[in-house]
Amino acid sequence: MHRTFRCLVAVAVVVTCLVADYAQASAEKRRTENVILITTDGLRWPEVFTGADPELMNKRNGGVADTNALAKEFWRDTPEARREALMPFFWTVMAKQGQVFGNQKKGSVARITNTRKFSYPGYNEILTGYANPAINSNAKVPNETPTVLEWLHQQAGFRGAVAAFSA
Repeated sequence: MHRTFRCLVAVAVVVTCLVADYAQASAEKRRTENVILITTDGLRWPEVFTGADPELMNKRNGGVADTNALAKEFWRDTPEARREALMPFFWTVMAKQGQVFGNQKKGSVARITNTRKFSYPGYNEILTGYANPAINSNAKVPNETPTVLEWLHQQAGFRGAVAAFSA
């Protein structure tokens, strides 16, 4: 699970940088109107940066029934080609218009500081900037620490312009 949150943080940084880079590149033409933070659970950083994992592309480890069809769809000779085959929109659009961080093979490592390795403590850390030991489960309990979104909502010019959607 530790890898999951590193990847989650990497995706959050990618989206933030994508928006910031786009805003900087076209600042003269337009203003940034929206910042969108997207997070996901269960996404491993190796697949993001190197594509399909050969150790999982089989019946024994990955439960794959038709390994030939899977290989045809996702296996490529280089990590760059494999990752694009696995996540085409991410690599052909998002990564080309922004910046991607989190490739541990290149020394880009993000680590959580909370002692938990599951969702709610991780989301708290992403949105508040630090670990909160009081958040020790995924139970639906209010977070007393204001998030960056709540802080932004209180700033002049942003009242009524901040929204959060989750599933």
